[in-house]
Amino acid sequence: IEIDNFIKDFFKKKTPSFGWVSEETKDNKSRFESEMFWCLDPIDGTRSYISGKPEYTISLALIKKKEPILGLILNPETEELFVAKKQKGAFCNNKKIIVNKNTNISSSKFSISSSEMKRLEKYNFFNQKNFIEMGSIAYKIALVAKGEIDAAFSFTNKNDWDLAASDLILREAGGSIKKISGEKIVYNSEKMLIESVIASNQKLCEKLCIKFNEHHS
Repeated sequence: IEIDNFIKDFFKKKTPSFGWVSEETKDNKSRFESEMFWCLDPIDGTRSYISGKPEYTISLALIKKKEPILGLILNPETEELFVAKKQKGAFCNNKKIIVNKNTNISSSKFSISSSEMKRLEKYNFFNQKNFIEMGSIAYKIALVAKGEIDAAFSFTNKNDWDLAASDLILREAGGSIKKISGEKIVYNSEKMLIESVIASNQKLCEKLCIKFNEHHS
């Protein structure tokens, strides 16, 4: 809440005409009243933060209508600052980052929240040894953008503030992000609810979507 108030007050002064939405603020619908709005998750990966794991982040996006045009993710523990502007590339601590090009499912390195590991048991196309359990979906996707992980996903509901910044960072690093169904993620909807996410390079993302959906059909 402190982070939330600090950043909200800062932008009220700097960008008074922009809307605002965050995980810790009641949605006042100002995001519908102006062309641009800030979208913040003051701590993404709260469980990691509480248990002292260095994988929580502050995730902030500037959204124009329905599209993120600026994304910032800070991991205060590792001091990694990920930044992307639309059509300007993605950077970690001022160094350009690009996704891995690995398209082989069996040799890919995946990341998922530990609370979701059990869900993977029903999918037989994974090597369970290739999974890294990690909090903060924003951080997981940022590490995909950085090329340290091949893919990240979540089967559980997300909100705009979980994904908007990492979405832009990943796409500017040459990656692809979708719902597990293969559908495009749409921001600034009425409920701001996104039922699942998969993030990787384009080819691997497509392959994984097909595999997941074959399994469901």
